[in-house]
Amino acid sequence: MNSGNIFRNFSSSRRQFLKQSAALAAAVGVAPAALSAGAGSANAAAGAAYADELWEKTKADLAGMSDIRMDLNLHSWEGYTEEPVLDPFSRQTGANVNPQMLISDPAAVNNLRGGGTSTWDVINLNNSWQRNQLFPEGLITPLDKDKFAPLYDMNVTGFEWPYHWALDESGEHLLGMLQRYGPAGLAVSTDAVDPQTMESGGYMEMIEGAKGQYGILDYENWVIMHTCIASGFIPFREHTADEMAAFEENIFKLFENAKKVSDDQAALARDMITGEIIGTYPGSVYTVSAARLEGETQLVNVVPAEGPEETKTAERPNGQGGIVWIEITSLVNNPNPTPLAEAFLIYCHTPEAAYKVAAKAPGTLNPVVQMGAPEVLSQFSQDELEAVHWGEEGSWLASLVDRCIDFDINPDYDAMHDLYTQAKRARGA
Repeated sequence: MNSGNIFRNFSSSRRQFLKQSAALAAAVGVAPAALSAGAGSANAAAGAAYADELWEKTKADLAGMSDIRMDLNLHSWEGYTEEPVLDPFSRQTGANVNPQMLISDPAAVNNLRGGGTSTWDVINLNNSWQRNQLFPEGLITPLDKDKFAPLYDMNVTGFEWPYHWALDESGEHLLGMLQRYGPAGLAVSTDAVDPQTMESGGYMEMIEGAKGQYGILDYENWVIMHTCIASGFIPFREHTADEMAAFEENIFKLFENAKKVSDDQAALARDMITGEIIGTYPGSVYTVSAARLEGETQLVNVVPAEGPEETKTAERPNGQGGIVWIEITSLVNNPNPTPLAEAFLIYCHTPEAAYKVAAKAPGTLNPVVQMGAPEVLSQFSQDELEAVHWGEEGSWLASLVDRCIDFDINPDYDAMHDLYTQAKRARGA
């Protein structure tokens, strides 16, 4: 990767793409009761101050406790499992943190169902699992709303309190903290293709228009979800026989027309840099952020400008063609709880920790909702903001997110996964 001038190969098409993206963005409105709470706040700055104050109070409370379990068992996506995030927490609390990176949301849910509540203290998953499955099944414990709600004052527009994915169906119970998020659609190299072409043509522009030139980022559920949208409908409801037939046709076409298939996002990013492929299906801010930080800013996340008919509204006449994921971190309903679990969630809200979760875990960078607080945002370098598609006052990222529907559960996942597997085998992948 090139670590020199970040404007290497900055083509006129890229300039035009970013100019139009900025113009679009301008139109976007874009356990443990033993731990005591602090005072609330009414704006982002007070929210960050509240987070620091609450963390200091939490550490003092922990220091005054005896006979508590000092092991904290964390089941999470990458980012929370690395030293830059965990070491300061361990040093400041004396906790022995045992992290295990999870490999899929469904696998982690099944882990808890199979007795994992006796092992884990903290679980970090994409939104919808907590509200739709974990809480109704008694696998997680609600947070103290009075304590955690003021922390939402730190969040960027769109993730303010009350945020529905963090609450149960009744709205009474807070199920976890929000942190990392990002839009998903396609990733392309602007050295090889005009991103506006992919924006306007959508997924089929890559599947058919770039036949033999693209790579599949083989994250199973995400391949399936985006192929639903490519077929003209959203993934997150039951589907008709005609829709399943359209999905089958396109999932086979997707694999047949791809140049390569890999679950290594870094390898596919290198392939885009060298020109081996023009882009990946799917792609997200996080799949290109590490390369962009190295100066390879020709790699960009593109979300189709038009979505399925059912996503079109008066507010969004073109609909939504991407999917935004939002991670939620929750307290597992462990029969032998430790107050360190809640303490970890509070720690992650501090400006220093929130920045490290976003930018200092090896291998990827992700925006965090706490970038709405100046105390968090100010820690990012210009290169780091460029890496996560931040744009002027967050406008580029906001415009991509606005084109996305929220991640949810696909009730036809098993049937679609069978078709996905058949298509992959037919290719020989």
